Order: sequence, then C-alpha cells, then structure tokens
Amino acid sequence: MNALFRSASTTCAMKCLQTLYSHYRDYHSHGRNTLKYAGVVGAIGYPLFFLVYTEILPQPYESLVIRLIATVACVLLALRDRWPTRLKGWYLAYSYGVLLYCLPFFHVFMSLKNHGNLIFIADSLMAVFLLVLLTDWRNTVAMLLIGTGLGVLLYVTTTEHPTLPGDYIARLPTFVLIVVGGSLFKFSEKQLQNEKLRIATSLAGSIAHEMRNPLTQIQLGLDAMGTMLPAPTTQHATQTLSADHIDRLYFHLNKGQMAIHSGLQVISMILNEVHAKASDAEEFVYIGAASIVEKALADYGYESEEERRKISVVVHHDFVFKGDETIVVFVLFNLIKNALYYFKAHPDARLTLTVDQSEIRVRDTGPGISKAMLPRVFEPFQSMGKTGGTGLGLAYCRRTMQALGGEIRCDSALGQYTEFSLRFPVVLQSELDAHHEVLWQQAMSAFVDKRLLVVDDIAVERRVLRHKLEGLPVHVDEAENGLQALHLMRQHHYDVVLMDLNMPVLDGYAASEKIRAGEVPSHQTVPVIACTNESPNIAKLKTAKVGMSGFVSKTCSRSELVQTLRQALEQPTSASSEPAMLAGKTVLLADDDPYGRAIVRTWLQKHDVQVVEAAHGQAVLDHLATSSPCDVLVLDINMPGLNGLQTARAIRAQSSAYQQLPIVALTGHIDDATIESARTAGMDDFISKPVEAAVLVQTLVRRLKAAAQSVVASNPNDPPHRQPAAALPDEPLLNLARLEGLRQDGVLEEFADDYLGLVDPLLAQLEQGLAARDLELVEEAMHSLLGVSGNLGGMALHRLIRHTYEQVVAGRWPDDETWLSQIQTLTTQTVRALRAILADH
Repeated sequence: MNALFRSASTTCAMKCLQTLYSHYRDYHSHGRNTLKYAGVVGAIGYPLFFLVYTEILPQPYESLVIRLIATVACVLLALRDRWPTRLKGWYLAYSYGVLLYCLPFFHVFMSLKNHGNLIFIADSLMAVFLLVLLTDWRNTVAMLLIGTGLGVLLYVTTTEHPTLPGDYIARLPTFVLIVVGGSLFKFSEKQLQNEKLRIATSLAGSIAHEMRNPLTQIQLGLDAMGTMLPAPTTQHATQTLSADHIDRLYFHLNKGQMAIHSGLQVISMILNEVHAKASDAEEFVYIGAASIVEKALADYGYESEEERRKISVVVHHDFVFKGDETIVVFVLFNLIKNALYYFKAHPDARLTLTVDQSEIRVRDTGPGISKAMLPRVFEPFQSMGKTGGTGLGLAYCRRTMQALGGEIRCDSALGQYTEFSLRFPVVLQSELDAHHEVLWQQAMSAFVDKRLLVVDDIAVERRVLRHKLEGLPVHVDEAENGLQALHLMRQHHYDVVLMDLNMPVLDGYAASEKIRAGEVPSHQTVPVIACTNESPNIAKLKTAKVGMSGFVSKTCSRSELVQTLRQALEQPTSASSEPAMLAGKTVLLADDDPYGRAIVRTWLQKHDVQVVEAAHGQAVLDHLATSSPCDVLVLDINMPGLNGLQTARAIRAQSSAYQQLPIVALTGHIDDATIESARTAGMDDFISKPVEAAVLVQTLVRRLKAAAQSVVASNPNDPPHRQPAAALPDEPLLNLARLEGLRQDGVLEEFADDYLGLVDPLLAQLEQGLAARDLELVEEAMHSLLGVSGNLGGMALHRLIRHTYEQVVAGRWPDDETWLSQIQTLTTQTVRALRAILADH
C-alpha cells in the first residue's frame, strides 16, 4: 500500500515538474536571447562583487567556491551560440538549473551567512527582481520555494549555531510583494500582447477575407477572357477577334480593374483606421452630395449586375460640403458593402441612398439591428453577425465623419430596416459663391488665347457644350466627325480637343489613334478629352488605350467641364515628357540637303542632343570607323554617292559595335516597296519629309527605348508614320503652325531666303527634264523640290508634288499632262504667300 502511494506521489510530482518546465519553455520560446544576456550579466557580476565584498566592502562571509560555480555557470549560459549542436537541446534545461542556483539559492544562503545585513538584503531583492523577469509566475514561485529551501538547508548544515536574522525575516513581505506585483504587471503586459496579436491576426484574416471577393472576380474575368481567345496554333498567322469579343474583353478587363480597385480601397480603409490616420482639413475641397453618391455607386465593385439593380438613388435637395472625396467615397463604400453582405440571405432586400438638405441617408431593408446592439455599432472590432468581418468599417465611418465636422447616426428596427444618416456641416452660399468666383478666375486665365475643337456628330450636343463654355476667353470650333476634326487640325492649331466617341465616318477612338500616331504631326500631343454618354468605367479603358487625356460625361455640369479642360491644359499629355530621355544623346544626321539638316539640328539641339552631320553615306561610315559616340543614325535614303540603303547595308554587315545601331530613314516618298527595301537594308524606322518636330522626337524616343530593351528591329508589319498622300481640295496653302515654330526658333527668315533661292532652278530643271523626256532628271528635281516645299511650310504644294512624285518614282510620267503647270502655279502662290508672311514679321 505504501509502495503504491509512493509510486502515485512520484508520478504526480513528475507531472507537476513537467508542467512547470513546459511553462518555462513556453515563456522563453520567443526570447531565448534574454537568458544569454542574463548569463553575460552574471559572468561579469559574480566575480566583480567578490572583489567588492573582499577588498572594498569586506563582509563577514564570502565563498570563492560558491561564486566560482555561479560564474562558470553564467559563462556557459552566455556562450549558448558556442555550444555543440548535440547539446543545444539541453540548453533550456541547463538554464533552469542556473537560475535556480544563481538567484534564490545563492542569495538566500549568502544573506543568511552574513546575518541578513542590508547589503545582502539588497542583493536578495535584486535576485527576486531578476527571477520575476526571467520566469513565468509559476516558476518564479517554485524556484523561490525550492531555492530558498536549499539555501536554508545548506546554511543550517554548514553553520555551527544557525539563526534566522530578524531583519531578513522582516523583509519577506517585501519579497512577496515584488513577486505578486511583478507577476501581475507581466500578466497585464501579456494580456496586452495577446490583444495586439489578436488584433493583428484578426486584421490579417479580415484583409484576406475582404480580398477573396475581388480575387474571385478577377479569376472569373480571366476565365471568361480565356474562353474568347482563338484556338492556339504553331503557325505564325494573324488571328482575329470579333467586335463582340473585343467589347466583352474590355468588359471583363474593366471588371477586373474595378475588383482590384475595390480591394485596395478596403485595405486602405482598414489601415487608415488601424493607424488612426487623420485627415488634413487644408486639403478639403467642395463636393456635391449627389455627385459623390453617383461616383461611389459607379466605382463600387459589384459582384453582379443584380446587386447594382437593387440600389437606387433619390435626390430631394442636393447640397455642397467640404471634405476629402476619397474618404467620403470610402465611407459610402463601407455602408454599401455592409448592406449588400446581408442581401444574400435576404434576396428581396433593397438599398436606397437619399440626398436631402445636409444629409446622405443609406437605408436597406435587410435584417436590421437589435436595439441592444445599436449603441455599440460604431465601436472598433464590433461586427454584427458577419463571418470574417473586420469590425473596423463603422468605426472608420464615425471617425471620418467627425474629421469632416459632421456625424453619423444609425437607426434600425430588427427584421425591417437599417438606416445610416451622414450629416455634413453646411457650406454657406456666400462661401460657395466666393469659391466659384475663384475657380472661374483661374479658368479665365487658363483659357486666355486658347483654341478648342468640339467634335460631335449631333449639332444639339455641340451647342450644349458651346453654351457651357460661354464667357471663357476661348475660341471654339466645331467638327461633325473625326475626319473633319483631322482636317481642321491641319489648318489651325488647337490647344485641346473635346471628342465624342460614337460618330459616323471616323469615330472618336479612331480619330484619337490617328492623332497620337502623327496623322497631324503638329497635334500629336494635343490633349484629347472624351465626351460621351457611354459607361464611364469601360469608356475610360478604351480612351486611355488610344491616348486620350481625360474623360467627361455629356451630362456633366459646367464647372466639371471647365475644370476637366483646365486640368488638360495645365497638364499636357504624357507624350510631351518623353523628349527628356534625348538629353545627352548623340545623333548622326546624314542628308545631302544642308538646309534640311539645319532644321533637324535646330530642333534636336533644343532637347540637348549632340548632332553630328554628314552629307553622304561614305562620311557616315568614316565617322563610325573612328568609334566616335553615336546613339541613333538618321539617314536620308536618296543621297549622292553612297545612298542611305547602301550605307545601312554596310553598317549591318560590319562586326563593329555599331552593327545594332538604330537607323531611322528619312525620305520624301514612302510606299510599300520603299519600306520593304529599307527594312531589308536594316533600317528600323521611317520619318517622312518634311520632318515635323513632334514626329522626329517621338521616333527617336521610340528607337532609343527599343535599343534599351535590346530590340534589334521593329516588326516589318508595323506601319510607318506616313503623311496622307493626296491633297484635299481645300488644302490650306501654308502650314502656319510650322512657320510659327520656325519663327519662334529664330530661323524662319534665314531658311526661307535660302530655300526660296532654290525654287526657280528646280522648276527650270523640271522644265528641262520634261522637254528632254528625261524621267531621271525630273525625279531628281522633284525629290529636291519635295524637301524644299515641305521645309518651307508649303502644305498644298508639298502634297501636290508628293502625289506626282509617287508616279515618277514608279517609273512612269504623271497621268495628268498639266502636272508641271499645276506645280508652277501653286509654287508661285506659295512663294507669294510666304513672302507676305515674311514682310509682316
């Protein structure tokens, strides 16, 4: 019976020890460096105090052996990283013994041996503090009891007349208070750490939960887009998509972008609430309540169209308030998201957003909230029956509304409805009028001397837009379609274009694409604003694709239209920033026309480009043979001696560093045969003469980007930048924008005099060639005259000559027998008009 009792007692004791040790192990599971640093302190402290207590402050009793054991134990504790791998698993158990020996046992024994004097009482207090720091409360108590018992036992067995000092016994309540107080403080700290961990875990889980829906939408969209792709093939053949498939691709792409946008907004809302990010009142703007509600509904990432159909908007009385548009949209997003969450279980529920006086009310006919829960709905981490909800949304809403100077209230009836009321501070009409006046004055200064083109096939729409722009110092022209707009751009300079998307003949998308492709080089970077009744989200994708600068609805207010146009005027299209990458580059320019080289050199030097000139192909090869710097070669195809094609072939055949040099062809005539010959020779791109500054810069930037990406040559199927071949019947005589650019550069008079001196000899050469039926002589003269007319800004003459030149290059005489007289007549008119402009300046 006694044996059984002893066995049970032993088993119970072992379980208790294992439990104690498991708590000790858990306590140090994330902070084992604490024990190492404790070892460092002990390894220094124990020998140091031995010297103090024997030499400086001699004490009644001191033991070198006991202190040496403590010192060696602490040294081994501090050298944890040097332990053999096979022994490191015993480090924690070893540390348990070290703490037991060095703290309670050592200090109790030494205090008793020194009759409980004040110095060793202080040492004992320090030991208790360290023990509380290094162990959990259970092991603190256990070690104190065991260590004290062992210390007392050793004291009694080694002392002739052992006594318990009264001062030492009197300090026992202090020791108990330290243990209890320290343990309570640690327990409180542990609770705080656990709460932080719970919040962090909840936050991570909430973000993951909130991101599940957007990622699901993206996955569904990708799956749908995958089904629309044509079947894969190993053949390098062109594969087409139907117009319906393209529209559906845009639809799913838009849904994916909205899903990403929605997910990022949720994350931003959560992080703003966690970090208590304050709003800056100085950045608040005036916001229309109805417009912000419409924006929130338009931008929200719905799971289905059915969800959107369950939401309605009622505007009783619109109003204006000051705030941050983004955070107000976040608030509405959160309220909409909360309502839609419960619609899955309540399919007949509806959501209504009402704008009235100074309030926006969000009311749903879902499950409602009990009266007992209403007072707590705005508390952080309170979630009303939502699995995986963050519990942060409504707290964020309240803090945001308070930052705006307003408030949010909740009213609900269980099983009937829930209504959140957002009340905003009232903006006085006088303040609003003053604000509008400031905006109008700013707009007035932005539109001074500006010219705007409104493109829409519906006359009424054009009149409405023109009416909204009344009072601004801007000249407004109108076009019925994209083709007409391009024609007007060739005649006039426009600062901004307001373009409808759906139009006959040439729609807004195609027109914008032509503008960005350099169809009208002087307008290649002009801001183009889409103005349409199409769905904004999908339309924005399409307009961005063709290079449009912005988007505005046809139903927009006057102030919205003016602000959009003003922003477009003040923030030019991104293409205009690309020339910055030309700075410091070296361009080798080869052209037998010195005046053409001078114009190109002038334009490039404005962008800090180093220009090296050559008059023929051999000069190009000689320059490259010296390994002089060169980043791009601009090469005229038709040059005496070694022409452009021969020069390009020679460069590509070399094994020098310039074998992969980007080569841009200059030519006054671009047709399929010329393109094919140039591509075969190794040329990478084309610029049509006369060279336009915008096209030149864009082409060089494109080639530098391609070179940086190690692209040897562009796709042979890529169309070059062509000028339209045929002149329109009402083609303007001069390219005034080009002439104005030359005048601003200070070279108009100089170049005009030089070019005008070439006109008569070239016309005489044409007459001579026609008389002798020498087609080669005519081609040579016409090639030179083509460059002269283009560089002089003779738009109509240049187009006529190019149309004629195409037939001559093809090896046949022009079809129209009066071609020479037409050129002579138009040349006379062009020269007269140009001299008149020069006289005015």
